[in-house]
Amino acid sequence: MNKFDNHNVSMLVSDEKAKRRVLITDRNPVLAEVLANELNLTGVLECTFVPHGVQIIDEITARRPDALIFDPADMELSKQSDILELGRNIRRANPTTRVLGYSFKTTNSMVRGMLDAGFCGCISKNANLRQLAIALAVILDGGIYFDDAFGAHLRPMLAETADDDGLSEREKEVLVGFARGLSAKQIAHDLKISNKTVDTYKARASQKVGLSDRAQLVGYVLEQGWMS
Repeated sequence: MNKFDNHNVSMLVSDEKAKRRVLITDRNPVLAEVLANELNLTGVLECTFVPHGVQIIDEITARRPDALIFDPADMELSKQSDILELGRNIRRANPTTRVLGYSFKTTNSMVRGMLDAGFCGCISKNANLRQLAIALAVILDGGIYFDDAFGAHLRPMLAETADDDGLSEREKEVLVGFARGLSAKQIAHDLKISNKTVDTYKARASQKVGLSDRAQLVGYVLEQGWMS
């Protein structure tokens, strides 16, 4: 893990009198503590190491950090609903906290989960400290930062949401399921997600295209030719 030039990194974060507060949590406590200590050397960040297993939402509520550095792989994700719930809980605890993923694991399901959960970026644990500081500075200034390790997964997902109707493939799958008369439970089983996540996709898709009842939903799906 390479050290960085503290002066140069401090210039990356907007010039503000108050230090930006950052929480760092990881299954590896040594890594998290080292990151917090090194990032504090910038002079513009106030980083706090939170032991893995501590209720992170309670910490966010109490500390109201500007950013959270978190490895979504630590959740041992089996369903996207887990990370979606995390994103919702973080926003409830403090809507201004921006989340940066920090992980060795770079899979399509993880990247999609982070996007849906509202993460502002993700950087590989193979990156050096300066790269991490740059990613953190970008999201603290309101930007989005995904490094090259995640880019190959991210590009097709962004393309899939660029359709005219603005719906992702998963949102379309959920609408088609309801149009076919399937229950939320059956759709959840088929797509290997939770009932709550199905409801989230349905509500979000309906809002995007202006559907207010099942008749409109079925008509829209038929009009798009998705059931042919």
